[in-house]
Amino acid sequence: MIGRPAGSLLDWCGRRRRRQLERIWRDPAATQEATLRRLVATARDTEFGLAHGFRGIRSVADYQAQVPVRDYAQHKPWLERAAAGEEAIVWPGRCRDWVKTSGTTSGDKLIPVTPEAFAGHRKGGWDALLRAAALVGGGGLMGGPMLFLGGSTALRPLGPTSQVGDLSGLVASRLPWGFRGRYSPGTACAGITDWEERLAAIAAVAATQDLRLLSGMPSWLVILFERVARQCEAGGRRLRDLGQLWPELRVLIHGGVAFAPYAQVFEEWLGRRLERVEVYPASEGFVAVQTEAAGGLTLMLDYGIFYEFVPVEDLGRATPRRHTVAEVELGRPYAVVMSTPAGLWSYALGDTVRFTAREPLRLAITGRTRHYVNAFGENVIVEEVERALVRACRRTEAETVEFTVAPAFPTASEPRGGHEWLIEFRVPPVEPDDFARILDETLASLNTDYRTKRAGSVGMVAPRVTVLPAGTFHRWMQRAGRLGDQHKVARVTNDRTMATALLREGGEGVRALGADHVARHAAVVKT
Repeated sequence: MIGRPAGSLLDWCGRRRRRQLERIWRDPAATQEATLRRLVATARDTEFGLAHGFRGIRSVADYQAQVPVRDYAQHKPWLERAAAGEEAIVWPGRCRDWVKTSGTTSGDKLIPVTPEAFAGHRKGGWDALLRAAALVGGGGLMGGPMLFLGGSTALRPLGPTSQVGDLSGLVASRLPWGFRGRYSPGTACAGITDWEERLAAIAAVAATQDLRLLSGMPSWLVILFERVARQCEAGGRRLRDLGQLWPELRVLIHGGVAFAPYAQVFEEWLGRRLERVEVYPASEGFVAVQTEAAGGLTLMLDYGIFYEFVPVEDLGRATPRRHTVAEVELGRPYAVVMSTPAGLWSYALGDTVRFTAREPLRLAITGRTRHYVNAFGENVIVEEVERALVRACRRTEAETVEFTVAPAFPTASEPRGGHEWLIEFRVPPVEPDDFARILDETLASLNTDYRTKRAGSVGMVAPRVTVLPAGTFHRWMQRAGRLGDQHKVARVTNDRTMATALLREGGEGVRALGADHVARHAAVVKT
């Protein structure tokens, strides 16, 4: 199934799916209520369903009265039993497929992927592809390979009846037959478990292909661009940009991190802007797809997931308010809560969103329910950076006044991002190089995702430490009207707004740890 016939079929499927979605959007509450009824009816005789009175649930209100909002740690005892092979714990039967992911606030998570849940993930990928076809035409899209940069398709035994792997790899290993011939980098490359080896193999394949679509996390795609360019150069091909290599490439499907910091880098690497389809996939369920030209992520209501939204100010309360899709307000921040066909019940996903439009209901991801830095998929939280700083200070006899950690985004000359630690020292470290190294090693020991991104400096460069002159934080807080014991310096941020303000405040006194001045900050300071 190739070329124009396949493209025409894709276009027809897109029009048909659009009509279906428009019917759902006219009454989203009815779709969601029907979804909840199906979930509860299916799981009523599971151990979880019996413990929570599923047989007596007749409405959303009944369900919310019986099932409290729980995070992963509170689901974990149930899930561990299901992963060990017990039947009908949170969902009927045994769950064979599981994915392991590093949680932002709860460490590594083991998430079930039942056949019903997998169908939702596949549907999300299909909707993203249909949107891409709507943007550039199905014929052009199906006229060449489509590269998906994701996890390994290799699966590992989890127990006598189950297996575990990466979600993106699991999806890639079970592509519909009609798209297997267009899937790049191919099953051989995708099955390589070592990330650096897999990336090298993917780059070698991509350097020989006439790609039509790219899909992946922007931070990793930038690394791939560098590897492909290096591959071409080694083969004697000097390119102005990768647009010469991939002249028919027109569309990008992306998610995981915000695209805005990468937009300029992508344009420089590819020589043009691509059409973009943003997606919001989570291991627990595929949440949203960009369906509208105006932007925003459309909450997908027919993937088998029932959604609730908790106002951010209610987080931590014993009985938080729980709003359905019919009750949310535009512009207000909510924590995402989901009940899924994998046996997650009123599960707090850990993400915060803000709704931006209705008909269809669209949202923007605003962050995590706790402070974090996740510019490159590293999922680093406050506790981890604080522990790293304490260890570095102890080992180098340093003392700090204040500090914050911000992402340092990639540029065309340096395609790998990293972290910048902005620190006001009371006593500087006796061994500056050791200080930065200990920060790096400690974070790697505490955080699986950070360790993966830092391995071989493939995904992130080593952290850089910027020393701010005495009084910088105080002056910045004063200027921002944030003096007083009710205000704190954010230990981690996911953008550079605060970092840029601090660098301006520090002025000519800003320097790199172990150096007299920092030339790279000059432009920031002067603006």
